[in-house]
Amino acid sequence: MNRYWLGLIVFIAIIIVVSSGCTAPAKTINTSENTTPVPGTIVASYRATLNQPEAQSAYMVMDSDLYNAGEVVEFTITNKGISPLSCAGNPPTFSVKYQGRNGIWATRMGPAAPNRTEMTTLAPGTSTQVYRLVTDGWEPGRYRIVHDCGIVREILVRPSVTLAPTPTPCPVTNASATPVITIDSISGQHESVPFTITGTTTLPVGQDLHYLITTTQSDNPFGSAHPSDYFTAVVQEGTCGTNTWSAMGEIQDTGNFLIAITDMNRTATAIKRFSVTSP
Repeated sequence: MNRYWLGLIVFIAIIIVVSSGCTAPAKTINTSENTTPVPGTIVASYRATLNQPEAQSAYMVMDSDLYNAGEVVEFTITNKGISPLSCAGNPPTFSVKYQGRNGIWATRMGPAAPNRTEMTTLAPGTSTQVYRLVTDGWEPGRYRIVHDCGIVREILVRPSVTLAPTPTPCPVTNASATPVITIDSISGQHESVPFTITGTTTLPVGQDLHYLITTTQSDNPFGSAHPSDYFTAVVQEGTCGTNTWSAMGEIQDTGNFLIAITDMNRTATAIKRFSVTSP
């Protein structure tokens, strides 16, 4: 008889233990666990979306939250909820706030407060018109688009990227080629008025060029002129091996003249005629 009661007591104890295990609350899964990247995978360093101030920010549909200054921002408001959205204005509009260095939001564009004299609604599953704004001239920083349907979304404007122009490769030249001197077009010279004559040369930078300005009656200006009649022009750096030179002049008479220019060894020469008229 004692064995019977002892067995019954043990059986009841087992039932109580099992029952208490079934009624214990289930453990909540911590969604922050297992967030460490798996070794061997690449974590994206560029994100086109920002953490938004509220869940309904997703109602403002746009391609990205990150823009370069000068780019166009396009967006619509889509009611993704189950209740109509109450909107100020018909049609509703928007404003843009800028977060300054002190953290205070100031109006960058649009009205400081919505016009609530006429209210509208946006039904679930419907969208507004497409809104556009240009960020040209905007300072880099965080901006907040505030729509009159009560939707807010933030964007980040980065400095505009200016690409350096691709340099044009210089053509291949023959280093042993005979040096060349050219004279640019000369026109519109007047009596007793200083002028500048320019040209190009393949001679090296820093080399002296000798030039003279005389009447066109001289058949051989290089042979007939005295060395003291020459002036000096220094070769200046140009591009791709084509350098420049310039010569100053002033003629106290009218008529036809020429400029003759050469290097010290007379391996390259150039002559050009021009006219001088009264002012």
